[in-house]
Order: sequence, then structure tokens, then C-alpha cells
Amino acid sequence: MLNNIESSSQVQRSSSLLARLNRAAVPFVFLCFIVLPIAWFNKASFAPVPLHENRVMEPFPKPSIRWLHKLEKWFSDRFGMRDALVYYGSRLQMARTGTPTNQNVVVGPNQWLFYDPFYVLGQPHFADLQGRDPFSAEQLRAITDNLKESQEKLETCHIPFYFIVAPDKQTIYPEQLGVHVPDGVTTRLDQLLQHLSTALPALKVIDLRPALKEARATTPDELYLRTDTHWNSLGAFYGYRAIANRFVRDGVLPTAPSATLDAWTMDKSAYEGGDIAVSMASLPGYFEDFRTHIDKRTPRLGHWVMAPTAGPQGERATSASDTGNGRLVIYRDSFSGDLLPYLMEDFASIESYSGHDIDGAEIMRHKPTVVALEIIERNVRLLADSPPQRMSGLCGETSH
Repeated sequence: MLNNIESSSQVQRSSSLLARLNRAAVPFVFLCFIVLPIAWFNKASFAPVPLHENRVMEPFPKPSIRWLHKLEKWFSDRFGMRDALVYYGSRLQMARTGTPTNQNVVVGPNQWLFYDPFYVLGQPHFADLQGRDPFSAEQLRAITDNLKESQEKLETCHIPFYFIVAPDKQTIYPEQLGVHVPDGVTTRLDQLLQHLSTALPALKVIDLRPALKEARATTPDELYLRTDTHWNSLGAFYGYRAIANRFVRDGVLPTAPSATLDAWTMDKSAYEGGDIAVSMASLPGYFEDFRTHIDKRTPRLGHWVMAPTAGPQGERATSASDTGNGRLVIYRDSFSGDLLPYLMEDFASIESYSGHDIDGAEIMRHKPTVVALEIIERNVRLLADSPPQRMSGLCGETSH
């Protein structure tokens, strides 16, 4: 009987100890969760891939009346385990709802990704594609004035100026977006080109939409990356061919030696994800995609250098070819990344600047035979805020 009492007492003490340990474990685990973001501050965690976000992280704030608010944003960009939470949270969101955490990203019916940087909450995605977001008269006037100043100043130097527009993916593959686009819609680019045809008829415009639509109808291969905003190497080739043929027709180039695919080889490889999947939706490897890449069978001799530079032009690229003709200065966006290797085949030298702010001083330094401004369709609105710089006194003209 005494042994049973002692055994029961031991069981009660064990149960009591276990209960106390359980009670202590709860605040301990809770405390760990609180301390972990600080202890692991600004370090990579166990997420299987690095987190790539297409934005600038909040810098450490300078003293101001909003210092605490900015400090909170700075900490939120760097707290420990953030990359793992974003990575697994993005996958949980897709598994639970089928939509990404980034509201600017749209997943098409065949798992193609599209990005609408100008999406307004409560409004339809890609309103411009449906003709529901036209330019104002003031915006049209500002864009025209900026292009006109560049065109006229360069004309005094006898330097032809070309305005090149690359099409958005949803323009070439609207059915992959899963949004009905009615016939006869006037987009912002349509509106701008119609306005330029009367307000600035001397401007040399190369609209690449027809060339890419024709290529899409005649080739079985995809021209854009499924998980990226950009065209692939093949899509860029068809864009290049349209540009080169226009240059030849206008006498800027004597010939376009790479006008057919016969001189190139093409291969495809698996791709874990482009800028939309990785940088905007934090879903690398989640969607099926592949890269299409083409290479010249007998490339021309020359060199290509990418170098970051200070100032509004940002990244600068230069090239020199032993057998090319003429000198090109091009202001461009990321869509020209795949265009430049093709253009290098034709020009003796290329100076390329990331951005759309044309700089007269740089133009005079390089003395080009042609200047081009390339921009993606969705960003033509940014040209309203891109007046040319240092154009006074170009080619020795006197300013008034």
C-alpha cells in the first residue's frame, strides 16, 4: 500500500514538472520567435534560393521628423528570416489562391506571367491594352516636345535620329494574358504615333509591333519568355531585323548581313524564372519556362564591354567591330540587352546608355553617324519627363 502511494506521488510530481516545463516552453518559444529576426538581422536564412526583389531597399534614415517611420521601413527590409518568409509565403499564396502576392503580377491561363507596373487597385489590369487609359493632351505635348528637340538639334548636325518602340509581351500574346481585347482598340502607343505623324512628321519612328506580330504568326517558337517581361533572343532577332532593314532603306547602313536566320544557330534550355517570377513574385522555379538563344555561326571580329558609369545614363556599353559600318549612339532600356549583340554585327562602333535622357555632350564626344532612342511600349509615358540634356551649342550652333 505504501509503495502504491509513493509511486502515485512520483507520478504526480513528474506530471507537475512536465506541466511547469510546458508552461515555460510556451513563452520561451515565443521569445525565440521575437528575438530571431533581430539575432538573424540582415542575414540570409534557410530559403532554398536568394530573394531577388526588383526594388531599392530602404536606406538607413537620416535624422528627420519622420525618422521613426523610415526606421521601421529600413528594419522591415532586413529583419532576420525575411527571405524565407517571403519565399514560402509566396508559394503558400499560390497554392491557396492561385494568385501571386504581388498584385501587379497576372498569371495567364497557361501559366504565363505578365507584369502591370501601372496597375491601380480597384481598376482592371492592363487598362491601356483595352484602350481605357489614354494620354492626356498635356502628356502628348510634353513627349512630342522632348522628341522634337532631340530630332531638330541632331538634324542640324546631319545626324539621323530614330525613335524605336519595342512591344510589350501582352501586345504580341494577348491570349496568354487571359484578358479579352476588343477589336479596334486605340492604345497609348497608337495614340502617340498618330499624334507624332501630324505634330512631328520628320521624326523617324520604328514601331516593332508589326514585325513581332508577323514573326509570331510565321514561327512555331516563342518570342518572349513566359516568366519575364522581356523578349528572348529570337524575339530580339526579329526586332533587330526590322531595325536593320529600316537602316538599310534609309542609307544608314549599306547592307544588313544578318537579315535571315540561316547564319545563326538556335538552342533552348530550361529556365528557373525571369524577372516577373523571381524579382516581382518571389516564385523562382515555380513556373515552367525555357530560354531560346541564337548565336552567329561566324561572328564578326570585335569586342564588347559593359561598364557602369556615374550620372543619369547609368550603365554604359561600348562595342567595336573590325568590319562594321558607321557609329551608333543608342539610349535604351533593358530590352536592348538582346538587341545590341545583333547591332554589333553591323556597326563599326556602338555607344549604349541605359536611360532615355539624351545627352548632347556625349553625342558630340562620340560623333555618331546615327542616334537612336529605344523604349518598351509600356514606358513611352516616361518620355514626358525625359527632356534632352546639354543640347545647346550642338555642332557649334549658337544658342539664343
